[in-house]
Amino acid sequence: MLNPISTRVTQFDYFDEILGHPRWRGKKILDFGGNAGVLLKGAGDEIDHADYCCMDVGRAAIEHGRRTFPRANFVHFDRYSSEFNPDGARYLPIPDVGKFDLVLCFSVFTHIDRTEMVELVDSLRRLLAPGGTLAFTFCDARYDRSLSNPDLPKGSDVRKVLEWSQARNTAADIDRLVERAMRAQWCVVIDEEVYCDSPGDELSHQVRTGRAGESYGSYFTVDFMQSLFPDATIHDPVPPEWQHCCVLECGGKATAFVESRP
Repeated sequence: MLNPISTRVTQFDYFDEILGHPRWRGKKILDFGGNAGVLLKGAGDEIDHADYCCMDVGRAAIEHGRRTFPRANFVHFDRYSSEFNPDGARYLPIPDVGKFDLVLCFSVFTHIDRTEMVELVDSLRRLLAPGGTLAFTFCDARYDRSLSNPDLPKGSDVRKVLEWSQARNTAADIDRLVERAMRAQWCVVIDEEVYCDSPGDELSHQVRTGRAGESYGSYFTVDFMQSLFPDATIHDPVPPEWQHCCVLECGGKATAFVESRP
């Protein structure tokens, strides 16, 4: 389904734990990829809505957020996403919406490739006010989801995604693809296909046009994410979520990994 309205309410508690229970009121906050204002859903009165800005590629989600939280700020970022905004503009720059004390991205870079993630992280760091913090989540294919939520089946999130897109895969195919993903430093799962960290795979998935509404999931090991952002602090998942978190401070070193756009 394109542009779904998220019903998740765990984002605030997740980032509150990751960031050490900061004082939220009085801070300018950008919820990048925040859907319909999901951070506010669990924040109660911890966040002043006038200091909150949500930016998302889903027009329907942004319009829903404006109706639900009229004092908050909502910006439609009309950038291409095969999964959520296939009619958007490719490589559209992030608009200048001011400076922020906190830039938070929950389950955003889990849906784009490595090159685009690095580009967007560098752009988001430029939106930080002095002393500001950028925190974004990522999934590690090697992480067992049941460690965060015992109600979930044991194993990698990759298996769940592949089982959703099982049209051309037998159970044996899924076993093989999951094993392949868990051996990789990074991989992308697009519907029933897995692309891993080899030059051929990398090129083939990044230059493709994509199908509207396709399932697109990105996975990075903790060590590989640390190599991309050497000045970052990497945090373990906060239950019941199974995503790790990468935290970067304003004024840190530039990313060590630089790659030209295909």
